[in-house]
Amino acid sequence: MTSAPADATRTALLAKMAASRSALLEARNAAMLTDARRKSSFSPANLSALAASAPHVTLLAAILAGALILGPRRIAAVVVRNGLTAWIARTVRRLAGR
Repeated sequence: MTSAPADATRTALLAKMAASRSALLEARNAAMLTDARRKSSFSPANLSALAASAPHVTLLAAILAGALILGPRRIAAVVVRNGLTAWIARTVRRLAGR
């Protein structure tokens, strides 16, 4: 059994923790809203920033453009051949670095 002063101390500590938690959650939500407002949506002006932050998107765009120019059958062979070569080279480099 716990004494009355220990229960009061525990209750006060739990109340302080709850207040601190709610203040932290409010600060986090405010920071998230600020970040969401700061990020701009897609526009032609920030296309280069989008391409720099998402290299796989540019790779996909290059594959689609190649498919339009060369045709799907030829571009598939190029993508598979070059992709397989890059994957093998990356794996060998990673293993050699160990």
